[in-house]
Amino acid sequence: MLHALPPGRTIVYNDVGGNMKTILCILLSLCIYTGNLNAAEPLTVVEKTDFTRTSLYDEVMDYLFALKSQSPLLELAVFGESFEGRMIPLVIVSASGVRNSYDLHRQGLPAVLIMANIHAGEVEGKEAVQMLLRDFAFGRHLDWLDGQVVLFLPVFNADGNEKIGKNRRDNGPEEAGVRHNGQGLDLNRDYIKLDSPEVNALVKLLREWDPVLVVDLHTTNGSYHRHPVTYSTMAHPNSPVELRDYMWQKFYPAVGRELLEKYGYSSIPYGNFSNRSDPQKGWANDAFEVRYGSNYVGLRNRFTVLDENYSHADFRTRVLSCLAFLKSILSYTSVHINEMAVLAAEADRQTSESFTREQIALSYRVEKLFDMVVNSYEFELERIKKADLHKYPAWYGGLLVRKTDRERDYQVPYLAKAVIEKGRSLPAGYLLDPFQPEVIEKIRAHGVVVHRLLEDWNGEIESFQISGLEMARNIFQGRVAVSLKGDYKSEIRNLPAGSHFVSLNQPLARLAAVMLEPEGSDSLAAWGFFNRVLVRQWSAQPGKYPVYRVAAAPKTAMIQLP
Repeated sequence: MLHALPPGRTIVYNDVGGNMKTILCILLSLCIYTGNLNAAEPLTVVEKTDFTRTSLYDEVMDYLFALKSQSPLLELAVFGESFEGRMIPLVIVSASGVRNSYDLHRQGLPAVLIMANIHAGEVEGKEAVQMLLRDFAFGRHLDWLDGQVVLFLPVFNADGNEKIGKNRRDNGPEEAGVRHNGQGLDLNRDYIKLDSPEVNALVKLLREWDPVLVVDLHTTNGSYHRHPVTYSTMAHPNSPVELRDYMWQKFYPAVGRELLEKYGYSSIPYGNFSNRSDPQKGWANDAFEVRYGSNYVGLRNRFTVLDENYSHADFRTRVLSCLAFLKSILSYTSVHINEMAVLAAEADRQTSESFTREQIALSYRVEKLFDMVVNSYEFELERIKKADLHKYPAWYGGLLVRKTDRERDYQVPYLAKAVIEKGRSLPAGYLLDPFQPEVIEKIRAHGVVVHRLLEDWNGEIESFQISGLEMARNIFQGRVAVSLKGDYKSEIRNLPAGSHFVSLNQPLARLAAVMLEPEGSDSLAAWGFFNRVLVRQWSAQPGKYPVYRVAAAPKTAMIQLP
């Protein structure tokens, strides 16, 4: 059940197709904001407390209503509901009257989505977003809205935000929320399995609004350096090369330059020293799986920014540098968003027409993307006493690495290019046995087009022959991972009416292939969606994988599922 709004608040619900409904009315006129344009600009919680405290959910909501009352540019909507029943606010900022996705598409405008607080202990994005919304509400940066609409999710993990406590060990506020949502799930690992209401709602938003760029705000830890902002983009080896190249070759050089020259904050690509005891060996990214939002959106053929603000910086610097980074991004997109939209549309076309000529990555290796400079420090090494080795993780290698106060810059390779090590050619599409409603529901929830066979079909298919099945020892994100080994075998098979066909001749083919190729680390099989048939009943022998590859679409009567 939705948590009630405070008296005097109005909010709208953004429904399928962009229809707007009023779901909560004005309750007490005494508490209504007057909309006085001469009113003083409201301060955020961090400003009121001199950056010693982060905002609670109700404080965020009160602040958003205060801003909405001051400006016709802002619309406040509910785009989803958290596991514990809190409304998740969506703020729509538009100079042309866009109030829903229907308006957006009718006007032919591109959108940018900025989301904060997916990990609710990583709070500076939430605070920076509130400051940026105030800028828009009080008439600043209006030129950024001439040709684009900006969407904000200020407090995406609303439940985690309220589990306030001493949950972090960094230079942020003394108390913050937690990483997980009300279910105990990491929402930034839920993009394929969609076990949470929050990410289900987010994927629905991506389908309906189709933002050209998605900006996801986080806090990083790890290696010591002197840059308050770090960033990355789609990194999965099957993401569109043209979009990845654009981000690294055009977007980030321009945004990073403005961030430094206009606002005074330095930035570098996201990562850590690949060898703690020898920093010059490289700076490495380690997030390539589709379960991460930045990679998931990339497989939808859209641009992504992963912002990782530096946890060892003081909290004021983290919030203000994040705000400056967002301003630099929107300054860039205000000029280049149409160029980016054209590239995204071209990625859709190329994926539909030629993705089947590529290989799907089953495993990959990481190589140098380019050389870079990390402004850091000199470090001292201390060997851990044998009696204390059990206190530290094995990857410490028996060494403690301590930062000194002596600054040092390292010229290093950026190890962030995922190259397919083991790949598999792609079919024209996949046929699925009937009676798998959960699987079909998940595929369709992502927006992948699915057809149902209206009559029996007999033809040549490739079936995956399972030679090995291994279950993970531990539960991960509420599921037990399944690892499959095997190979495909060609055969003639009859598939009955009610079977389903997923073509790879569609814009979301990259995502469809990741979900349906069984050996991938983020396939539906790996997340356990086929467990009831992968092992024979009353036996330890492998069963069958009920998804088949075909070289051409079945020539039979089919209907596209709505």
